[in-house]
Amino acid sequence: MMRLSEWLRRERLTLILAAVVIALTLNCLLAPRGVRDLLALRRMRIALETQNERRQQLNHQLQTQVDELQSDDRYIEQVIRKNLGLVRPNELVYQFAADGSSSNQR
Repeated sequence: MMRLSEWLRRERLTLILAAVVIALTLNCLLAPRGVRDLLALRRMRIALETQNERRQQLNHQLQTQVDELQSDDRYIEQVIRKNLGLVRPNELVYQFAADGSSSNQR
């Protein structure tokens, strides 16, 4: 018993320091603003950066389309023909059935 009390007296500061280090480590790992949340925030940041890059690409595509609609008559005609199905006078339009349908159904 004497040896234990002597050892505790000698190692008192070391034990207190070890307890403080353990408490701080647990606090960092398990606290609401600890390592867990830091990792979650990093994953969220990566996802947001990826989403931002995709939206910037889409924005660039849309801006290119706007520029073409404002300045390129051929592009405007192509869009009108595609979306509205308009044709010029005296043009002949061929329409084909879709792949899955046929005119000889039983």
